[in-house]
Amino acid sequence: MKMKKVQNLAASLCDAEVKLSPVGAFRLVEDMVTELMGNMKIDGVTCMREYGAMWVFVRNKIEFRQSLFWMEEYIAERYISSFSNVKLFIDTVLKKQDGSIALASRLELCAVDLETGKIRKSATVGLGENTQPEEPEIDIAFTREKFQPTEEVEKVISRSSDIDYCHHTNNISYICYLINQYSVTELAEHPLQAIEVQYVNQTHEGDELSIWRCTGKDIFTIQFDGKPAVNCIITRE
Repeated sequence: MKMKKVQNLAASLCDAEVKLSPVGAFRLVEDMVTELMGNMKIDGVTCMREYGAMWVFVRNKIEFRQSLFWMEEYIAERYISSFSNVKLFIDTVLKKQDGSIALASRLELCAVDLETGKIRKSATVGLGENTQPEEPEIDIAFTREKFQPTEEVEKVISRSSDIDYCHHTNNISYICYLINQYSVTELAEHPLQAIEVQYVNQTHEGDELSIWRCTGKDIFTIQFDGKPAVNCIITRE
């Protein structure tokens, strides 16, 4: 099942240069994915209510191939590109009116049992023989990287506005913490080309998180209680 929608870029998704921001891109992808899963009756709320499980983001990689600007019309496509016994991959592609790709995302998810905390099989949360993956339009590969913290750059506390419906720190909040390590000038002079995020452990309201720069200028890890919660690789021009 492939969903396609034509819409204009909202101001709330834009940065200081009035173009799609990194945080806005993650927010848009999350909304697109949620809408797709909702139409398929496998969204997070349905998963909790009917299957006693929750969907967890495992990895997400977004490539910024062209800029989208405020009020620019674009075509949003999203679809399941593959799934296995325990993994689900959803691709999101934003295209300009000429059909060229502006943004490409691949998101990996898994379902976790609410009682045991163990990973559930896809067939137990609504995926099965009737689920037909689409041929991937994009080629996005996740990176194998060792994250070696070298310098603590900031401490942040997860607040109420950071908490999602599962009472965990929202995926978007982590992106905000990471992008805030750059100034407006730095982002303008060296825009992001790609950002890959690995979600390792959940954190909660009131947790104090430590942001560390790793070996390599644009590699970060966010830790709680000495353990990684999120790892991130950023590529800039």
